[in-house]
Amino acid sequence: MAEQHKRTIAMATITLIGVLLPTVSVYATTQAAPQRAPDMSGDGFNDTGRAAVVSSRPHGKRSVGEVALPAGDPGSGGEWQPPMLWDVIAIHAAVMPTGEVLHYSYPGDTDGSRARLWDPVTEQFSVVNMNTDIFCSGQSFLPDGSLFVTGGTDYDCQFQGRAVTNTFDSFTQTWTQVGDMSEGRWYPTNITLGDGRVLILSGLDLACLLTPVMEVFTPGRGLEVVPGGERFVQLYPRLHLLTSGKIAHVGPEVATFTFDPEAGLWQFVDHSNLGGRGNGTSVLIPGRTDQILIIGGGFPVTGTCEIIDFSQPTPQWQWTGSMNHPRGHADALILPNKTILVVGGGTDGLFGNPVLIPELFDPKTETWTELPPHVYPRMYHATTVLLADGRVLVAGQNSGPSAFWAEIYKPAYLFRGPRPLITAAPIRIGYGQPFTIDTPQAAEIESVALIATSAVTHSGNYTQRFVEIDFTVAAEDRLIALGPPNANNAPPGYYMLFILNSPGVPAIAKFLQLGDPIPGDLNGDGSVGVKDLLILLGSWGPCPVCNVCPADLDGGCTVGVKDLLILLGNWG
Repeated sequence: MAEQHKRTIAMATITLIGVLLPTVSVYATTQAAPQRAPDMSGDGFNDTGRAAVVSSRPHGKRSVGEVALPAGDPGSGGEWQPPMLWDVIAIHAAVMPTGEVLHYSYPGDTDGSRARLWDPVTEQFSVVNMNTDIFCSGQSFLPDGSLFVTGGTDYDCQFQGRAVTNTFDSFTQTWTQVGDMSEGRWYPTNITLGDGRVLILSGLDLACLLTPVMEVFTPGRGLEVVPGGERFVQLYPRLHLLTSGKIAHVGPEVATFTFDPEAGLWQFVDHSNLGGRGNGTSVLIPGRTDQILIIGGGFPVTGTCEIIDFSQPTPQWQWTGSMNHPRGHADALILPNKTILVVGGGTDGLFGNPVLIPELFDPKTETWTELPPHVYPRMYHATTVLLADGRVLVAGQNSGPSAFWAEIYKPAYLFRGPRPLITAAPIRIGYGQPFTIDTPQAAEIESVALIATSAVTHSGNYTQRFVEIDFTVAAEDRLIALGPPNANNAPPGYYMLFILNSPGVPAIAKFLQLGDPIPGDLNGDGSVGVKDLLILLGSWGPCPVCNVCPADLDGGCTVGVKDLLILLGNWG
């Protein structure tokens, strides 16, 4: 009877969702997966059985219906590069620690999901197809930089989830099946915790019913059901890790909750002012601790936005500036200058009445600014990610020609003078530990930040976060920076390290791994050896600045014998 009662509640919940399923159902019954023409890429090769590496460049060809981009001041609003042909429908996107972007979709002409790695430097694709249909899965990153993918799509009933989990390693370009969850999941959300575990919530199960079961994946240990985590929430729930270690659930429903993974306890927080925001999105506000912005969505679609501050004793939703355009199915992206870019979306169902004008949110003024328009609609099944060079890659939407074209936006900060340069940075840093950044523009640097890489689908990009880094200028060509205070501020894994000068121009980011420090690993390469010994010997004596001296391993403000013994004790 208890199980039947759960199923009854599940069916009632699905009926009330009113967020994605009504429109998704129409889409699923009226549209087949888009099929590529034999030579859709225009590269002279038939796309069936094509070579493993193909180019994204259109070879001088323009798309049907492509329009000239409007003239303007790129130093004010940025500019869009000409559209590029794309080798896969970018329904899921993840920026990997190699700097490449992983895109995957549904099977198409393969046995499993079509998947490609795109290199922003060479503009080449590598074929990395998956042997299972992982379309509509959840995704997040593990501490080792691999993408953890939960669930997918099966077809014994409408919108049936899969129980399978997989990882993708961009260093080896390989998929690995990890194990099965206790529940199938279609449209789940993953969120990585401060200890590197991943919580998995929601999704439709093997019976095509909404599951309340929460599971957790522990690297090296596997999957377990979370005691106290059971809760019916809507599909692709909006989840964010707070500095308290709790998880904030901010929609699509009107009710906001937190979940404490340690206590296994859900707690009601507040109701949003608008009500449910189906087809909207949410993002952690850069430069503010534990503040979340919810954007657009709703029925009818709205341009209104709200902010909640979880650092307050009694968090409450407050209205903030509204967008210039109502939009649902839009993407929100954190930029290195602490602004939030919103791209795409529209007001009519999955693909109707698209908005081609992106907008930029300034958290300081809580206002929105319109930006130059892009060419192609970007609604349902579109993705937006930040690249290491500060550009923004927008792709996807499996309706019309948008499916096979991508566009790159160059924000205004790329037109405000020369870039600073990172000539050297560690590949691994520890919490609360100092590290060095070599740059010939050290005196000009105004800010240093870590930005977690994107893993986005269906307007949800909950892995992204902006972590401000304290730093001092140690020399004309060197900064001494301090790692994030703890893992709830920044979960372990790979980040893009950005430095920005006074005009706000970012350097091309360096990828580094954040985790527990290895005492004596002074160059951040993950081991202790001769290079670290030379750094320590070169720093011998009193520290120029106490507590920000990387070679001062014992915290005594002097580099000496004790520090040498610590380094030698961790050799290897």
